[in-house]
Amino acid sequence: MYFDNEEGLTKTNEQRKQNIEMENARYGYTENGSPFYETSEYTRLMTAFIHNKARYIHNFNLPPRTTDFIRKHANSIIIDQTGSLDRRVLYFPDDERLIYDFNAQYGDITEEKYEDFIKFIKRKARKREVTSLPITWTTDSARSGSSYTYANHPQDIELVKMLPIVSVGIKMINQNDDLGISVLVHEMTHALTERNKGIIQNKSHDEVLTIYLEFVAAYEFDPSGKLLEITMRHRLQELKGDMIYFDYQRFNGEIPTGDNYIDSSLYAFALFEQYRNASDNSRRALRKEINEVLAGNRTLEETLDILSVTEEEGSHIIRGHIKTILK
Repeated sequence: MYFDNEEGLTKTNEQRKQNIEMENARYGYTENGSPFYETSEYTRLMTAFIHNKARYIHNFNLPPRTTDFIRKHANSIIIDQTGSLDRRVLYFPDDERLIYDFNAQYGDITEEKYEDFIKFIKRKARKREVTSLPITWTTDSARSGSSYTYANHPQDIELVKMLPIVSVGIKMINQNDDLGISVLVHEMTHALTERNKGIIQNKSHDEVLTIYLEFVAAYEFDPSGKLLEITMRHRLQELKGDMIYFDYQRFNGEIPTGDNYIDSSLYAFALFEQYRNASDNSRRALRKEINEVLAGNRTLEETLDILSVTEEEGSHIIRGHIKTILK
């Protein structure tokens, strides 16, 4: 055939396999995906989203806030939630000096020099409080945030498996209102989870604690509940799009991308419901369990089991929010 889309699909999937393998090596993931996507409850959730006709809201018309205001309140919330936890992360500016300097002193980064390169990174990087990581504030066509880790190193997968994760800062895009507080908490939580390689075993769960603490931040900052509802609506809108695109990719024969936001949202909504309905003593106990993960003492998956948080419970909760929030 003159036109063969199978060839293009094969190339796309091969590239995605390589990307998944590299990301697993970089962050210590050992699993991907979830059998929950094949359940009748997942189908019910998708059906609920499809039948909902609420339009996507891009601008929630919140009053503008200064960057200092957003950072101050986000820092206060992350400190309150983590308590005496050591919140320092390995930090180094996002440039290629590590490669240049190592090469000048030791030569090319060959397999024999992997351990020397790792020691070199650890010497050059500094531990820095997550609340003082540098933030780049910028504008673009859409609202988003990112926590970046150092990636200017040779893409040898065996070396990547051994490398420590080094934070290089946070980027906040179009975050100029109260919603930016919960987004910044989200990104700082990424930095805290990523510092302990392998603490999240399944890549599909890498957004659980970030989304959960995003909800907690909105809930604690605004007692009226307005910011929480906006934050949840934003998440529900994104989740609907993620699920539709995920199923489209599967239908098209592609290896899906972005399912981590789907599975993570299911757990995060369920986990936050525990927090919202808990007494003060129960919330302290819940924070203690979460901080076991952030401290690197226990995997996220073990903690989810201890707290009896399930995808099915999260799906039930989300279906309820579709009726009450997406209207």
